[in-house]
Amino acid sequence: MAEFVKPKHGEICWQELNTKNLSAATEFYKGLFGWTLEQSKTTEMIYKEIHCKDQAVGGMMEINEAWGANWEQIPSSWMTYVAVDDVNATVEKIKNNGGNVRIEPFDAPGVGRMSVVTDPRGIAFSVIQFV
Repeated sequence: MAEFVKPKHGEICWQELNTKNLSAATEFYKGLFGWTLEQSKTTEMIYKEIHCKDQAVGGMMEINEAWGANWEQIPSSWMTYVAVDDVNATVEKIKNNGGNVRIEPFDAPGVGRMSVVTDPRGIAFSVIQFV
């Protein structure tokens, strides 16, 4: 089983692919990079963790109806996660410095608290406070 080391504040800590075709993406990246992809043990939803050198470094999940009424309009994309000590305080700091919030802070059971935000130029990233 891959190990996960809790990152420090400000570290880029996770890469996540949100895709409309998880099966095709899984095969593409496994073939391209030789990644090991395993079902996450922290959630019951289908979430493939990316393991490199016995460490979990990212994940892949499918964009589907569970994402809401407009799920078909959401583009497939990669998301970068930055570890923070306090998501709520970081989100306020982002707003005070010209950034915006796409998804307000929320709790992800078994993982932590997170939010999807943008920098002042609209470039999206996520902040996460691990449990």
